[in-house]
Order: sequence, then C-alpha cells, then structure tokens
Amino acid sequence: MDTLNLILLSLHNLTRWAVLILGGVAFVRSMGGWIGHRPFTPGDGRAGMLFTLAFDLQILLGLILYLTRGWGSVLIGDLGAAMREAALRFFAVEHIFLMLIALGIAHMARTLSKKAPTDAQKHRRAALGFGLALLLTLAAIPWPFLAQNARPWLRLFGFQI
Repeated sequence: MDTLNLILLSLHNLTRWAVLILGGVAFVRSMGGWIGHRPFTPGDGRAGMLFTLAFDLQILLGLILYLTRGWGSVLIGDLGAAMREAALRFFAVEHIFLMLIALGIAHMARTLSKKAPTDAQKHRRAALGFGLALLLTLAAIPWPFLAQNARPWLRLFGFQI
C-alpha cells in the first residue's frame, strides 16, 4: 500500500471515532434538552455543528479513498459481479450510500433545528435527526466483528488494533 493511501486510511479511521463521539454528544445534548425541557443553548448548536463538520471531513476522506482505491471502477467494470459478492457490494455500494444518507440527515437535522420556532422543537428535530444519522452510520461501519467486511478498530499509519 502506498504512503498516501496509508495516510488517508489512517485519517479516515480516526475521523470515524470523531464522528461517533461528536454525534453521540450532539444526540445526548439534544435528547436531554428535549426530555428535560431545557433552552436550546449555543453549546447545543455548537455540538451539532462539530458533528456535521467531522462528518463532512469523514465523507471527504472516504470519497477520496473511494475514487483512488478503485471502488467506483468496480461498479463500472462489472456491476453484476459486484452486487453478487457481499464484500464488494458492501464497500462499493452499501457503505458509501448509507454514509451519504446519514450525512444528509445530519445536515438536515442541524438546519431544521436551527430554524425551529421553539427550543423544544429545536431539541426534538436535532435528537431525531442526529439519532437516525448515528444509527445509519453505525450500520455502515465495517466493524471488526463483521466476518466479510471486517476492518480494524484502529488503524494508525500501518499499526492496527
């Protein structure tokens, strides 16, 4: 594997954790505000912003990897074969598709929560959107315990856990 791909994979892996942690923080803050009838604070808005920013970076790194590692050409070369083989289908189609949908939902949740007329609606929209985005993200990650699509928990420039 060349150095650029190693760096990109390491950064993509690290930003996964940033997305999950920041998404969890944004979700917990919004759920707490919704259930606890708290005002929507600048900190709540900042949590959503940091989540979507980390997610944007994650998607950018993922798209670069998608294009440079040849997943897109797998689809163009033989779509039928890619769809029949589970690992190819996961990385060439399912992973990127679910992540793009999750990113769109996260951005939509942030925008809709900012535009909501009341604090309760802001928290509710953020909680529902961030929660759904996190669920889709968790479903699309190639976790180490998945037999065919397994990737390491942590990948740091050649070192893997």
